[in-house]
Amino acid sequence: MGRRPSRTYRLRKEESATEGMRRIALGRAEKAVERLREAPRLEDPSDCIHGARKDLKKLRAVLRLLRRALGDDLYRIENDRYREAGRLLSPSRDARVKLETLDALRERPGGQLPVAATDEWRELLRAECEQAVDDVRGGGESLDRAVELIEAGRERIATWPLRPDSWKLVGPGVGRAYRRGRKAMRKAAEEPSGERLHEWRKRAKDLWYHLRILHDALPENLASMLAQVDELADVLGAHHDSEVLRADLLGRELPTVPRPALVDAIAARQQELAATAFDLGKQLYEIKPKAFRRKMKRGWKAWRE
Repeated sequence: MGRRPSRTYRLRKEESATEGMRRIALGRAEKAVERLREAPRLEDPSDCIHGARKDLKKLRAVLRLLRRALGDDLYRIENDRYREAGRLLSPSRDARVKLETLDALRERPGGQLPVAATDEWRELLRAECEQAVDDVRGGGESLDRAVELIEAGRERIATWPLRPDSWKLVGPGVGRAYRRGRKAMRKAAEEPSGERLHEWRKRAKDLWYHLRILHDALPENLASMLAQVDELADVLGAHHDSEVLRADLLGRELPTVPRPALVDAIAARQQELAATAFDLGKQLYEIKPKAFRRKMKRGWKAWRE
């Protein structure tokens, strides 16, 4: 029996760029399917669903890294496929995120949240979280359809037109991710809305995934960037989770809950997170896009020698 190819989410020196990118994409598709098939058999499938959604995000990041080679039409077809699969898995993850975000807000030392007044809301979120778990354990059309979409995409990976087999395969994508993240930060600074901060978060996640793939090729003077963008994405993710919680609050009938006080507490937390994100962003995006691309290209060439 042959040895299974590595699923490591990074290019390896002994493989070509095209071989490595196909291997990485296949590994994420296969892992996502495995998790989704396992989920209904578990008492608490939440981690499996969360892991599968992360696999799909990594797959879509691979597509964005390879967009120039794939061409816009193929990129959109495959990206839409995996996005739809992720959307089908969202209810389970969203329910858990809202509950965890509320609990984190309740536990903040010196926080402004009236904890006792949130009990009714928390109980509703907890019940929805349990229902989402039960839905996954029961299988169902959404889970089956997600698996079907991922498997169809997996079959297509071998036919992706990945040329050329060099820096030109991945260089344009990582450069674009950095440039778009820098631009998204500027837009968020002009208008720090939940929508613009979430858009910035998506671009930061793209860069994080791309740098993970290119980890071994990172030049020494950019080695700290991986940790920086990881921290930024986490902060922006917490801001988005708070925004999802706020929307949930505003969309519910909660007669005993002091809604204005809760909205203010969430807004205060979001302001803190936004301030932290901008501080991190100034460090991360300090160099200009052209200089970033040059540094990355030099690192790639030195690694491939």
